[in-house]
This record gives sequence, C-alpha cells and structure tokens, in this order.
Amino acid sequence: MAASRHGQSRFLGGTFMREQTPVGNKYTVELCGNVLYQRWASGAVVTEEDARAVMAKVSALCSSRPRPMVVDISRMGVLEHKARTVFAGAWPLTRVAVVGASPVDRVIVDFYVARHAPVCPTKFFTSFSDAMTWLGITSGQTMNLQRLSRAGEATNHSVRDQSRDARDADRMLNVLLERTEKVISETQAVTTGWPLFSVEAKLTERLHSVLPGVRFIEKDVRAWAARISS
Repeated sequence: MAASRHGQSRFLGGTFMREQTPVGNKYTVELCGNVLYQRWASGAVVTEEDARAVMAKVSALCSSRPRPMVVDISRMGVLEHKARTVFAGAWPLTRVAVVGASPVDRVIVDFYVARHAPVCPTKFFTSFSDAMTWLGITSGQTMNLQRLSRAGEATNHSVRDQSRDARDADRMLNVLLERTEKVISETQAVTTGWPLFSVEAKLTERLHSVLPGVRFIEKDVRAWAARISS
C-alpha cells in the first residue's frame, strides 16, 4: 500500500494497519454540549474490547438520548475486524462524522462503510468544520468547540502537507479490490473440482504473488476459497 506520515501502512485482510507503537491511553470520549467527541491515541490498536468499551462510554454519556458523534482517526494505528463489527452495530447515535488526515484514512472509512453497512449514517471528512456542518451542529448550540477547533486545525495542516489528494484513496481502494477479485476469479478458473484445502492453498499462493505487500487474514482467504469451491 502507501506510506503515510505515521509510517508504513499495510492491509491485513480488511484491516488497515499503520506500524506505530501506541502511546498513552487508547482513546478519549467526551460530551461537548450535544455532540460526542471521540479520539484514538497515536498508533492505537483498536480491538473488539476497545470498541465495546467505547460503546459503553458513549451509551452512558448519551443517557438514552441519541446524539451525533465526531470521531478523530488521524492518529489511529490498527482497526481490527471484530472492532469494525461492533462499530457497525446499533449505537445511541444519530450520525457519525469520521475525521482523518490522509487518503489512507479515507480508504479505511470507505472500506468499513462498504463492507459493514453501519446502522448509523457514517461519513468521512478531512475538516472538522465540514464534519460539524454535516452533523447539523450550529453556532447557536451550547458546546465547547475550543478543543475540537484546535484538533481540526492540526488535521487541516496535515491534510495540506499530503502530496496526494483524497481521490487517491478511491483509486487505492478500487485497485486493491479489483486485483483481489481478479485473483479469486483466476484461481477459480484453474481449481475446478479441487478439494477446499487445495483451493485455499492455491489462492493463498496467488494472493501473495500478485499482492506481495498485502497481508490477508486466514478467515477471509478461507471464505473466498469456499466461494470458489461452491
């Protein structure tokens, strides 16, 4: 995949990973007026347990009243498969605006939305002000925006420093998916009648050959092999 200011990025069978050691607490969740603000720490590896902890905190802050939420993933490291499944479930939220700092961040969110179809409307932004507008937050509402504004400004500077624009993210995702589907199709053409374990071995070999910089989890490869064998 592509390099980012966080280090080298890798795609692990649906998990986008930036290689960086997390520092400090993994996340922060705060209620600013009517808006929830959630930020992942630098290099955080987001697990199912983390996702459920955030959900519990969000539920407690909402107090049975659905609210919009802003999520800052500009420093996040890894979003694991089971964590994405939790995030796609039912939350006491009206909308989720995800703010990132690079084309890779956009790919992470686009892939998550396309594959998991979250219950709550979810959209990616590179600007905190655009995110707040989409959430329907007006200046007349009582809320503390100072912290969000500072974080948003830092994100905007980072975005301006990127050598590629957001359209690169779409191209990255499309190329990845197209190449993966092509490998699956080509493997199917040469493994007709093979037992499942042989199909899985051949598919793994082909994926590593065509996409050497990509790492796929066994669960996904097994599912694709089963699709070929069916």
